[in-house]
Amino acid sequence: MNIKFVVRGLLLALPVAAIISVAFILVTFRAQLGRPPDPTPLPPTILAPRGELPVGPVGLQGWARYRGKADSQVVHGFLIRLSDGEIVGVTPAHGFSFSDADHPLQQIALGAPGQTDFVVEFDRLRGQPGQPRTSGDMTVDYLLLRADQPIDSSFVLTPDSRGAPQPGERVSLFGCSGDGRGSQRVLEGTVQSVGDTAVWVLMDELFNPNGMSGSPFVSQHTGQVVGMAIAVSPRGNRLLLGVHPIGSIVQLAESAAVFPKISEYRR
Repeated sequence: MNIKFVVRGLLLALPVAAIISVAFILVTFRAQLGRPPDPTPLPPTILAPRGELPVGPVGLQGWARYRGKADSQVVHGFLIRLSDGEIVGVTPAHGFSFSDADHPLQQIALGAPGQTDFVVEFDRLRGQPGQPRTSGDMTVDYLLLRADQPIDSSFVLTPDSRGAPQPGERVSLFGCSGDGRGSQRVLEGTVQSVGDTAVWVLMDELFNPNGMSGSPFVSQHTGQVVGMAIAVSPRGNRLLLGVHPIGSIVQLAESAAVFPKISEYRR
């Protein structure tokens, strides 16, 4: 939209009071969208081997089962395979509560869009869970899950050995559309910045990010998972997503020394 053109036309056609009202609306609208995005980095040279993007539904819906309540779909999640072959469930901490004594969390499940049965149901945590993030540090927000049952490998992602994508790299976000058990939704973006505690990705299109936390970002070069979506920040008519880099997630999973039962864990 050419805002200057619209405002010039309104100045000629509207009384002063109306002009002030319209100006306030435009300023508020711009504030809601946030400042324009920074320039997109140039495509990087990636030395890692090329791979294919996943063809199956690897962005899974995370379900919480609290005692005395119906199962509820809260966030998203995904599965990764560690170097020793063990499979780990990955979700954000901010999707679950461990503090309700009347309705304690009993199980966490991951389900594929369009399927009536869960892919996997978890009874145990893998290590201590993280905390909902309150700053720019995305690595504090995680909840890792120990798998005690066989899992179809078509749902499992391989962590990118680089630990994170590179600025300017193209990535795909694998989520689920709609509510309940919708279809797989793949959205594309470009990595804006990479740090030890956060990766920021500028998405190609504007969309409703509600409930997309926990969705995996996959490198379009390697076909491997490079991080987990945690936060969103508007940038003009685009969205900038904050990501927990996969290297941190793998390190947390490999260093886990305790595996408490979900039903017994309390904050």
